[in-house]
Amino acid sequence: MKKILAILLATALVLALFTGCGSSAPAAPAAPADNTAKSESSEPAAEVQTETAEEPSTVSLEGWKLGTTDMSGTGYPFYVATHNMLLDVCETTGIELGTTTLAGYDDASILAAYENLIDQGCNLISVTTFSEGTISLVADLMEENNVNWFLANRRISDPDLKEKVYACEHFVGNSYCDEEVNAYDLTCELHDEYGVENLAVIGLAQGDLNGDLRDKGIARACEEKGITLLTETRGVSTVDDVTNAVEGIIASYPEVDGIFIVGGLITNGALAGATQALANHNMSDKVSIAMVDIAPGMSAYMGEGQPLKLVTGGNIVMDMVFAEASLINHAMGVGVESEPYVINTHMLKIKSAEDADNYDKYVESMTTPMISGDAWFDTLIGKNVDGVQAFSDNFSIDYAKSLHE
Repeated sequence: MKKILAILLATALVLALFTGCGSSAPAAPAAPADNTAKSESSEPAAEVQTETAEEPSTVSLEGWKLGTTDMSGTGYPFYVATHNMLLDVCETTGIELGTTTLAGYDDASILAAYENLIDQGCNLISVTTFSEGTISLVADLMEENNVNWFLANRRISDPDLKEKVYACEHFVGNSYCDEEVNAYDLTCELHDEYGVENLAVIGLAQGDLNGDLRDKGIARACEEKGITLLTETRGVSTVDDVTNAVEGIIASYPEVDGIFIVGGLITNGALAGATQALANHNMSDKVSIAMVDIAPGMSAYMGEGQPLKLVTGGNIVMDMVFAEASLINHAMGVGVESEPYVINTHMLKIKSAEDADNYDKYVESMTTPMISGDAWFDTLIGKNVDGVQAFSDNFSIDYAKSLHE
């Protein structure tokens, strides 16, 4: 039945562009029979192919509804930029969109949000979670309700959980970057390029999966490079928290010459607070800061005499875009008989004020979607896993800039 439906979806034509979905949704097609993950190699695909029999713009998406959590109300640029691209791809392809918000970051709030999307009739849902435990609960929820789902921005480290998820009938795919390798590389670069020997870490609360993987990468780099890991500070949430934390680090460890801000929701306050504390002690040019995750206004803290040397991020934006595009492709019939989409993303590296300004302008623009209109069909829509992976492998700030030209 699954195969028949895939063929029908892939060959159905409409006389004009896509029309919006009706309020009633069809039964969701079954997920791939072969649940073995694609290779996780980061090598670019040699050739981009699509699997639809017709041009993507002629395949009807009537009856499909794409659901996601909308975090743009927080005002964070990456949430706003991601949501603007989602609105554009839905308008371009004609697929109906359903959204909800999160009341909190605990399991109950996350499950309630996805239950809300299911109640709205969404049969394609982009999923994000903050712990591996939640993934299992969400997987059960999606499978019980026959909803196709894609796990974004979360690598599954527990092999038993991964086996469960990849065996789910309605699991469409997974996108993530290697958080441990990224933090390892950044720490090595602090040492090799900026001479950091004595490092302090401002981290996420333990138990956050991405934060734990980043911590692991930092520890491995410190051991290999002979960097002294002076101290780790957890549980900060405001500018004052971080200012006080760095003040304490300076008082206890005057030899500190590097600070690694692990990132997450503390990033904005962490950057401002850390730089203020360093300025208070005339140490702005003596301590090098590396940071995971993008913060608005980074360029003000970069350049000669400024402490911020390295920032990586941008994967959250692309993980979400890849998830939503892959779900739309699945609804079009692309790859429904093959393995799940497994998309490896990478963080963009920012090393100068110019890089920071270009990132803000071209990747996380709060006014102009990075990808819009027919450009979706040239980049991600109608593409199989190799096509989406090739886009990911070649994605850069310069490429994002070219999409605006």
